[in-house]
Amino acid sequence: MTTPAPWREKNSPVYPPARRSFWTAIVALILGLYGAFHAEKHIAYSPLRQARGSAGLPAQPNNLYERIVDLLEVKLFGTQVDRLILLQTEQSRIARYTLQAIAFFLPGVLGLTAVWMGSSAMTAIEQQRGRYSGNFYGVFAIMIGGLASIISACMIFSVYLWPRMPHLYTS
Repeated sequence: MTTPAPWREKNSPVYPPARRSFWTAIVALILGLYGAFHAEKHIAYSPLRQARGSAGLPAQPNNLYERIVDLLEVKLFGTQVDRLILLQTEQSRIARYTLQAIAFFLPGVLGLTAVWMGSSAMTAIEQQRGRYSGNFYGVFAIMIGGLASIISACMIFSVYLWPRMPHLYTS
């Protein structure tokens, strides 16, 4: 007879909202990391793009992985996807603001939602006294969702608030 995993009660199903909260947190983290590390290549006129020193130039692949992805993109789309998205955000203010909302604000909203869903799921699981399991999903939804929210808040601060700080703080 095998023993069940430590985070799961024997013969008790995983509470569905706990699993949903976990996957919401994962999506929030992916979007947050995109906003923190890659969105600057796509958003025209972004202060982060200007800080890179290549404001008018397309991003060039640096390492082997990026060169392989670049070759694949050129074969599939005829050019780099970064260039296509940058061109779209240069031509359309709606596209630029939509991408900023997805990269900077949506991870915070989804992360806080995942934290709330995970904590609610944990409360419900504990009140069921073994009928459901899923504390693993609830705990990690809280931790990952919180991290995504912090990443989102840092990006919002650096992109929208830092340029408006008094000169004393920015020099």
